[in-house]
Amino acid sequence: MALGKLGGQARVSDRAFDALYTAIIHGDLEAGSRLQVRDLAESLGTSMMPVREALNRLEEFGLVETLPYRGAVVKTFSQGELLEIYSVRTLLESQAVKLGIGQCDGVCVKELEEKLQQIQQALDAQDPAGFLDAEEAMLTCVFERAGNQTLMSFIRTLWARSRYYKMVGVKDVFETGNVALLYDEAAQFVAGATTQDENMALDALLTALKRAEDGIRAELG
Repeated sequence: MALGKLGGQARVSDRAFDALYTAIIHGDLEAGSRLQVRDLAESLGTSMMPVREALNRLEEFGLVETLPYRGAVVKTFSQGELLEIYSVRTLLESQAVKLGIGQCDGVCVKELEEKLQQIQQALDAQDPAGFLDAEEAMLTCVFERAGNQTLMSFIRTLWARSRYYKMVGVKDVFETGNVALLYDEAAQFVAGATTQDENMALDALLTALKRAEDGIRAELG
């Protein structure tokens, strides 16, 4: 379990939440992993109360669930639940592209180029977590231009809930050796956003989401 001692000035429960959230979305705490308060508190170097508070928040966020005889575990999503998440992601992210792409100025273009370089570096390093971080940062460059914080908040929540399975999907692509596919999708999105070509950007986004849905059906069918 890749958890380090907590530091900083923020509330201990906030730092415990951040540490556990990061461990879950990066795959250090896998779906189905038991989250024993005493062990987590010891790993984080804190008391059990802040850990309990953090787990309660993570349960509200949809990343943790409490099961009979097992206690708190990292939530495991069924195929149906994941496909529902991706259905909503498709609606929200398509809307974010439509609202944001016309506001993609020179600053946005520069950010997109930087994120595309980070994507290439993560793919070269066979780093799935790094790739997903860079991919989400790339999409955020355009989505945030929509100026709708509620929309962005919902998208981030769905990213977090599906993150473990996104990680599995990226690892599968790495194993097949078809890494260029991931870069090509990202490069097409950047090209569309850079030229404010809504159809090109949407096509890249929807292709990536459809590929992920197909992977979920194959993995959990």
